Amino acid sequence: MKNIKLISAILLAFLVFSCEDYLDEPNPNTPELLESITNLDDTNRVLNGVYNSLFNHYVLSIEEDHFRTDISAMKNRLNPDVGFPEHLDFYYKTVSPTTVRIEQRWGALYRGIFTANQALAALDIVKPSLTNADQLERWNQQRAQALFFRGTYHFYAHSVFNNGNVIIRDKYEQDIDKRHKEVSSSDEVIAFFRKDLEEAIPYLPMPNEVTELGRVTKGAAKMILANSYLYEATEGGQQNMSLINEAIKIYEDLRDNYGYALETEVNPITGSKMFTTAGDFNSESIFEIPYTTDFGIELSEFNEASPHSRLARRSAHFKFGGQDFIQPAAWLVLAYESDPLDSSNPVNTITTGDGNLNTRRESLRSSNMLFLNNDLDTPVYSYPNVLNSKAVDGASWGGLRNQGGIFTAFKKYTNHDLGIDNETVTTGGSIKSGKNVIVNRFAEVLLNLAECYIYKGQLQDAVNEINKIRERWALVPLELSSKIDDPGVAYDATSLKERLMFVEKPLELSAEGHAIRVIDLRRWGIAAQRFSDLSTVYYQGVDFPRAGRRPITPALAKGPNTSIGGGFFSDLQTIDASAVPADPQAQQSQKIFQEFVGVATNYNKNAGYLPIPAEEDINNNGFEN
Repeated sequence: MKNIKLISAILLAFLVFSCEDYLDEPNPNTPELLESITNLDDTNRVLNGVYNSLFNHYVLSIEEDHFRTDISAMKNRLNPDVGFPEHLDFYYKTVSPTTVRIEQRWGALYRGIFTANQALAALDIVKPSLTNADQLERWNQQRAQALFFRGTYHFYAHSVFNNGNVIIRDKYEQDIDKRHKEVSSSDEVIAFFRKDLEEAIPYLPMPNEVTELGRVTKGAAKMILANSYLYEATEGGQQNMSLINEAIKIYEDLRDNYGYALETEVNPITGSKMFTTAGDFNSESIFEIPYTTDFGIELSEFNEASPHSRLARRSAHFKFGGQDFIQPAAWLVLAYESDPLDSSNPVNTITTGDGNLNTRRESLRSSNMLFLNNDLDTPVYSYPNVLNSKAVDGASWGGLRNQGGIFTAFKKYTNHDLGIDNETVTTGGSIKSGKNVIVNRFAEVLLNLAECYIYKGQLQDAVNEINKIRERWALVPLELSSKIDDPGVAYDATSLKERLMFVEKPLELSAEGHAIRVIDLRRWGIAAQRFSDLSTVYYQGVDFPRAGRRPITPALAKGPNTSIGGGFFSDLQTIDASAVPADPQAQQSQKIFQEFVGVATNYNKNAGYLPIPAEEDINNNGFEN
């Protein structure tokens, strides 16, 4: 059982309400209209309600933002127009102010802001009654946490909505009529959330001082602050060196003085602790959401105050009881598989299923990020590998496959590490997972710092930061004097940044955090061109193993399945455009497809931001869309 001290406190603060109309609601977690607040125990209960807001999936909107990026694929690769309308809207960039999940996201963020403001109002009530230094210290600590959330949620809203021009809610208004406000400029919002974060930092604990796992820390606040400087410095492809220098100072401080470290406990067979239950609150984690199924299991999986996660079900392969919604793009799968292993690193030499020593078939990073038919050396759920796993109904058909291209899946949100048969036999069933979600981690610090060093012309320093991550996964380290994909040609600032943008960062942080890839593509000014470039590539679904893979025997496969026949889509390869038949039906029959067709044009209509939802226009008399 994971540490539940903070979780159990949060569960005392269950909020049961819909995702809309945050302007009209009191907070059921607080004493009625704050009149009964008398001491710091009361204010702490209000604060726990703010932590509860993290459970709302729409705060991060990982599923929705995945479809907005170049690392996503529709569930049916051959017929991408077949899917849930909400997924299609995000994938094709056709969202509007009436898109339901945009309303849910806006409501989740501003409800979190609303509860943070209530916590701050409650603290103002009790402050005159404090009589000693210990009480004042506790008051400052509670206030710092509330400021962190208010600042962070404004940062999130600013990062994804309306070109950063969003509503600032700086205090709790009991009078509903006074809650109607117009949007503020992007610069005003930036100044506001930075002030909240800067005021919070002195009173938040260092990571090693946390006594309740899940409480926010100085490190988390500094991470948000540093990202805000980097994002502003590079928005639209610019390079504001003054802001970049501010980001560098904070990233270097996080690297050197906060005790964070890459999770290097990597087992050659089972992989890293990074995306496992055993890895909750590991050395790399900076900001983490503590989901659980130890409590609240009776609550609906769609109750956004419930403490369990839907992401395992949403991302897992249907063979393991998942829904296959969060699928990796074809280019991403091939990029994981083609990233070269460091043959000099002993972790890459393992005892394979036939009892002999051999090199891993897939890199440790690939194995930890994706379910892959070719990964014969990594156990999944209760099975020796993907190829010889069983389906939910007990059928033992080989590997991951289907007619539409669901031949892989992301691992990081699933319960593949628990030794169970599939997602349906977890405590909460397939749609209620207790696996934590890491929002920010140390690898992001190093990659963002590397980006900053590139802007400064410190290319070797950038390579050094990137190599810390590559060495953790036993990948061939970068050398400034010779490109991995073009030996003998040195990296310059442009090519090294391209390596960071198109390989290092997406492969390390795919489908993680708050809109990381959405924001990166937008601020680098490359999104439309990226979607356009990717849309010209042709892929073909084939039987596993595709031509060129290493031979497979039953011993190596640790079971009878050594291939996947029957014409299913179970492996992937690129195909030259000259070999593609002109007839669309012939393309379908040969499982030839493209991704992101038409996406670039639609992207240019909103420049990578979401519109403020129509619900705000309806409910807020101070705002007009």
